[in-house]
Amino acid sequence: MRLKATPEDFRVQEQLDFRAVPDGEHYVHVLHKEKLSTHEALSLLVQEARVDRAAIAYAGLKDRQAVTEQYVSIAGRAVELKLPGLRVAPVGRTDQPINSRMSRGNAFTIVVRELRPTEAAMLRRSLPSLQKTGFPNYFDDQRFGCLRHGQGFAMLQVLRGDYEAALHQLIATPSPRAITGDVNLKKALQTHWGNWDACLRTARGPVYQPLFQHLAAHRDDFRGALELLPLRQRVIHSFAYQSFLWNRATSRLLRGGINSAQRLRISTLAGDLMAWKYLEPEREQKLLAMSTPLFAPDGAGGSPPFKQAMVAELEYAGLRPSDFTQNVVPGMIWKEEQRAVLIKPQNLGDLRIAPDDMTPGRVKATLSFALPRGAYATMLLKRLFAPPFYTRPNVAGGGRAPLPPRRDDHWRAPGGGAGGRDAGRPRSGHVPRQQPAPPRSAPWDSGDDEEYEA
Repeated sequence: MRLKATPEDFRVQEQLDFRAVPDGEHYVHVLHKEKLSTHEALSLLVQEARVDRAAIAYAGLKDRQAVTEQYVSIAGRAVELKLPGLRVAPVGRTDQPINSRMSRGNAFTIVVRELRPTEAAMLRRSLPSLQKTGFPNYFDDQRFGCLRHGQGFAMLQVLRGDYEAALHQLIATPSPRAITGDVNLKKALQTHWGNWDACLRTARGPVYQPLFQHLAAHRDDFRGALELLPLRQRVIHSFAYQSFLWNRATSRLLRGGINSAQRLRISTLAGDLMAWKYLEPEREQKLLAMSTPLFAPDGAGGSPPFKQAMVAELEYAGLRPSDFTQNVVPGMIWKEEQRAVLIKPQNLGDLRIAPDDMTPGRVKATLSFALPRGAYATMLLKRLFAPPFYTRPNVAGGGRAPLPPRRDDHWRAPGGGAGGRDAGRPRSGHVPRQQPAPPRSAPWDSGDDEEYEA
């Protein structure tokens, strides 16, 4: 099976509620884009329409490898723009900038290609249970670009107080997947790590120069160097690890309440997670009523069963409460945010199966649905094709993979290094071993990360 064979195979339409104000200061626009990230589209808007970037607001990021429509507001003026892959048109006015709280979610129309007839039949059989009892609201691989590109969780190193390891992961760990010039730069920084004058001569530009100037003057102040990284980069990596912990705690929570015959396995870049085929009505109501927030050290922690699962995950990582107060980097501080553990698709359309016009002998499936803000359409698809939790997956070349261990060592470094506090710590003069590319979570892997920069 294959997802996002073409951008038209993955269509997203933002559902937004804004208050129409005829004389409002902020002009609301529909932004239609194709094969552009939201930030790339906004950069074009700024450049081509001579709009001040600070005047633009939006509710959320949309996929790059897709055809998407979303709303943006521009303070003080209306804009019309038609470019290859980008169209912008005004649709109204309001009295405040668009923000994420205005979003109700997104409507999707998705084509899954290269399906065997047996897979299409499985998809058809899975839809009724999904519609009836929903699926876990996990963060999907788009959130974990740091794993796709071999860096690991820099935020975990920050919490362990190993600021040098965190910095090395962020700026001197080249991606095994990317082919940009930045990869060569990171390889050079990896070679010269510890020789900050050499790094300063190698890396130029507004991001690296202040950082290596700081290290040249303050050789051991890696925390201070982290603070000089772009805020967005720090926030993305902070959210990635917070989201990972939420996934693991949710999977742990579900293990205690799903009958073994109903357990399904969802595979992600960050390890296998548990889902369900059907839920007992009583269990469904408990999950719907449960408070399951993302972890923050000063938060309430949610309902007791979820709080207990999260504490277990933190202990498994070797993290203590003091780590969150002693090891602090601005922009990498967590806030508690509510996230539902169970969601159900809305406006689920009829499933359409037809011959795949791109792959002879296979079929394609087209389905449409809507999800609330923050939910992942790719996770819904993974749930539809999820095998029983304890079955062995197929591997390339035929045969079956070995059964997964009872518990993933998901603290292990991407290249296979140990996950302890000193593991993988870069030393001056140390040449790290070549890291193999992290596994692709094919067929779902489209390389579409949430504004991740390799």
